[in-house]
Amino acid sequence: MKLLVEAWQNLMLHKTRSGLAALGIIFGVASVICMLSISEVARQDVIGRMQRMGLNNVIVDSVKPERIRRRERQESDESWSARYGVTRTDLEILADNVPVVEAVVPMRVLFKDVVANLHVSDITVVGTTPGYADVMEHAVASGRFLSPVDGAKADPVCVLGHTAARELFPLQSPLGEVVKIGGIHFDVVGVMDRKGQTGSGGLLADPDRAAYVPFETSFARFGRMQVRLGQGTQEMTELEVNRAVLRVASSDQLLPVAQIAENLLERRHDQEDVAVTVPFELLSEHEKAERIFRWVMASLAAISLLVGGVGIMNIMLANMAERRSEIGLRRALGATRAEIVSLFVGESTVLCLLGGALGMAVGAALAQAIGALAQWEVVYQPLSFPFALGVSVLTGLAFGTLPAVKAARLDPVLALRVE
Repeated sequence: MKLLVEAWQNLMLHKTRSGLAALGIIFGVASVICMLSISEVARQDVIGRMQRMGLNNVIVDSVKPERIRRRERQESDESWSARYGVTRTDLEILADNVPVVEAVVPMRVLFKDVVANLHVSDITVVGTTPGYADVMEHAVASGRFLSPVDGAKADPVCVLGHTAARELFPLQSPLGEVVKIGGIHFDVVGVMDRKGQTGSGGLLADPDRAAYVPFETSFARFGRMQVRLGQGTQEMTELEVNRAVLRVASSDQLLPVAQIAENLLERRHDQEDVAVTVPFELLSEHEKAERIFRWVMASLAAISLLVGGVGIMNIMLANMAERRSEIGLRRALGATRAEIVSLFVGESTVLCLLGGALGMAVGAALAQAIGALAQWEVVYQPLSFPFALGVSVLTGLAFGTLPAVKAARLDPVLALRVE
């Protein structure tokens, strides 16, 4: 402790020089803390999205074929129709031929306005089955979810997502109220709990901004064809299922089921209009990419600390040159070489320790500022702070050793003759 106090007092004799020497350590540690916190936010967000898709699920999406995309890009005044994607027959075949599939949940997006209390919202209308809540692990906050009876009778009932309910009925409970979907009155029978965005993009990315109606009702009330009006054109699309979720009994069967689904659908479709995704596999790939990213960040942090360590070494060499007479006097009064080494190593360690502490504070402040601008909650890795501080101390020990050894090897007689 006495050695550290003496080292601190010696550093304070040249405050500006010591501060400049510590800047490299401060910026290096700050960059480590900031990058780790930002990467942790991104990591938890991606993992959360994948998990919300269901790690025991296989996702089958309808994809618009290239020929239809080209037709959309053409400037034409003609009305036209298109048919593509997953069908109800496809799902029946999958359910019958893949015994390890526990449940098949279709989702059909309806391009309809939703009106409540004269307020028009652009929330997504999704036709689905009662198994959606269990397969997607989306809990009901109040009321109930869709029932088999609702679908059998094609009843005009709906369940609102968390955000959708708040937008449509900000001052009252939606239960028992009526919303107009595509001009048809639907009774609100339930409100879902907050789910958060899934790993998918597009219309089904945010289940909280959705209104769920029975799958059969979507066909009985709105028909098979969906009409989207453009500038003088009318696009009619027959798309029975936008997405189907296959719940698999065991995670070991995910890839085999995905392969079987791809093979069955390829044989039934003469165009590339279906995509099969395994969230569990996506999560594994993300974790591999995350490990590579962490190595890259560690390399950048190592370079920053290397630059800071070189600055520390230069300052300690300058201190040694200026204090040759002091070193000679200490040696003449009986100080050993080990004590001289300890003195200079202690000074470099204190300097790096101070730089590391300030760097942690600066890094945390930068992370908070970036989080405030990006409107996300900052997440810190628990080990990042002690790791950064430990690396700072090691940097001081490593780069302070050479100047300390050179100082200890000075000839006392020659050192005293410097004056």
